[in-house]
Amino acid sequence: MILKGGEIARYLARPDPSRPALLIYGQDAMRVALKRAEAVKALTGENADEEMRLNRMPGGGLKKDPAALLDAVKEVGFFPGPRVVLVEDTPDTAADAIAVALKEWNPGDAVIVVTAGALSKSSALRKVFEPHRDAVTAPIYDDPPGEEEVSRWLADAGLREVPPAALREMMLLARA
Repeated sequence: MILKGGEIARYLARPDPSRPALLIYGQDAMRVALKRAEAVKALTGENADEEMRLNRMPGGGLKKDPAALLDAVKEVGFFPGPRVVLVEDTPDTAADAIAVALKEWNPGDAVIVVTAGALSKSSALRKVFEPHRDAVTAPIYDDPPGEEEVSRWLADAGLREVPPAALREMMLLARA
């Protein structure tokens, strides 16, 4: 599934833990990192790092050790709760290892969250994720945040009743 427009922010705020993998990619590394952090927190909740339910690995290492990803996905955690394997800064050379992990993924395994920089349409990573019936692709563009996303950020900060004039001004700032 390829997310578009407003679906990206909505999905990353509340990703589906029954889906095996999520690819987040884009030109702006900071925006990708922020979206990744949001999705991982929504999938695992608080304290995932301390409870060893979050496994981080560099995507560049998967070419040398392709079995590492599958091992991490199948691993049984010591603490109860949802688990995530985060594959960061992933090059196209890791596509084969990710394809194997997606094929072998079963409910109850760790969700795979993959991040990458800008990917062309011919990218091997995109070719693994986009046609997969259960994996999710979230391209992060340099578009300003929409009103729904800004309203969610304000609500998360405890500002629930923002006057319409103030929200309009914030949207102008977001687009600047």
